[in-house]
Amino acid sequence: MILLTGVMGHIGFAISLYLSKNKFKVVGIYNKSFDRYKMRLLKKHNVILIKNNLANEILIKKIIRKYKIENCIYCSAVAHDSIAKKNIDKTIKVNCLSLNIFLQLQKKKLFDKLINISTGSVFQNIKSSKDKINELTQPTPNSIYAVTKRLGEVLIDSNFKTNLQKTCSLRVSWVYGPPLLTKFVTPQRGPIPYLVNKLFCENKNKIIFKSGGDFTASFTYIDDVCMAIHKMIKLKKFSQSIYHLGSGKNYSNFMVAKILNKNFPNKRVKFGKGFSPWSNDSVVRGPLITKYSYSFLRTKFDLKTGLLKFINFAKGH
Repeated sequence: MILLTGVMGHIGFAISLYLSKNKFKVVGIYNKSFDRYKMRLLKKHNVILIKNNLANEILIKKIIRKYKIENCIYCSAVAHDSIAKKNIDKTIKVNCLSLNIFLQLQKKKLFDKLINISTGSVFQNIKSSKDKINELTQPTPNSIYAVTKRLGEVLIDSNFKTNLQKTCSLRVSWVYGPPLLTKFVTPQRGPIPYLVNKLFCENKNKIIFKSGGDFTASFTYIDDVCMAIHKMIKLKKFSQSIYHLGSGKNYSNFMVAKILNKNFPNKRVKFGKGFSPWSNDSVVRGPLITKYSYSFLRTKFDLKTGLLKFINFAKGH
């Protein structure tokens, strides 16, 4: 049985659904976030849903014991600095303190493995977007979001040996794909969820931005994250406390527009030069790569393949 926190978030939902489809029994925890579509689909696939505040250690312990939880995946997060800086106390609690509760329960052997979903945003002083970032690159967090996510990683690392190499952090970056579609430009989500929604759900034929074309990111398709977690859950222990999962390549918004325009001639997407608004609260950095050869860190989807699969989902949504 797997316990997953943040089940109503983009990554948490997708992983829960993927694991349940692959015959894992999943218990999903959510707090205030609620989505009827996600709730209905998760229940359809027999995911047990529990509303619970992660700061309540007693209730977490009861859930773990009641459902005989074997592994935990920590997907809960205040997930971007544009949100984190407006609610610092909550950010510290969710990104650090509640994660530490799970580490202490793991130390007491209440469950086996713990995987923490982290972020490439812990790297904020990279001089060039061409510099590739592996697990040995020194993190340089300097925002509330980045600092708290980095502290979560430090907590994982400090408990790595004590908890018998059964805990690790998986850094991901600019994850896109089902079911994340946005009606408005949401910088922390990147351009793809907005473009796909406007073009293929609302059937707009033209989207023009005055700027933003120079913004680059190592967009990662959600299925790659789900497949990595699926393989990691099956490991007996982890060889490292931190892993990177990413395409290994940065794509610009100009590239995103080129793929869309070429594959859908009746649609037109155009960006002007510049980085705004996607760089307003985000650092343009190099892509995440891994120095390890493990199969679970190999991604399957390049930008074109991921985009087209996402569009097929949107058309039927």
